[in-house]
Amino acid sequence: MNKRQRINSFIQPIIFSLGSLLLYQNPAFSSNLYKWVDEEGQVRYGDHLPVQDANKRHQQLSPDGRIVETKDAAIPPEQLKRERAERQRLAEEAKLRAEMEARQQAIRDHHDNVLLMTFSNEEEIQEAKLERLDIIDSVIRLLKKNIKNEESKLERLEQRAFEQYIEKDQVVPGGLAQNIEYFTEKILGIQQQLVLKMDERDRVKKQYAEDLIRYRELTQQTPTENPVNNLPH
Repeated sequence: MNKRQRINSFIQPIIFSLGSLLLYQNPAFSSNLYKWVDEEGQVRYGDHLPVQDANKRHQQLSPDGRIVETKDAAIPPEQLKRERAERQRLAEEAKLRAEMEARQQAIRDHHDNVLLMTFSNEEEIQEAKLERLDIIDSVIRLLKKNIKNEESKLERLEQRAFEQYIEKDQVVPGGLAQNIEYFTEKILGIQQQLVLKMDERDRVKKQYAEDLIRYRELTQQTPTENPVNNLPH
């Protein structure tokens, strides 16, 4: 390498660096650039955004290519309206759930207080259950007896209708037919009462079983946690 070549190899990097520095300091080249994807899916660069692409996702770049800012695509007004409506709906649902949970908690607290004020020990709960079931059982026995009595009456009427009229191919008189219909409907009504009373018996057994479990939980709590201590004096 001759002398001139050695001088050029030393000077050229310096000239390039100075040129780059002057380029970046020139206002015409110091503004941020934009990078975006046009409608055809092509990546574009420019010193300004076209009007049709202004609301699309784009990036601002510094003159040396660094990302300065990224802006997502603008949300259409219709979508914003739907999102606001959805947020409002979710907020209302959350409010309703909170109110419902508060009411349910108030009911549970009231039940706990009544439970602790009504019973002094587990034996009293068992006795109350037996007394309640005994009352229900007495009603059930009465209903079953009434059903049996009414079925006997109905059976006699049907036997009379069969022997005196149906067997002789004669029409059953209106009065007798009405009596048969009356007792048939009466038996159905009593049977429905019986079903309801049997369901009530099952509910009472379940409720007292749950009350007993809850009473045990409450009586194992510390005094400060016991709901009865929070009752107004």
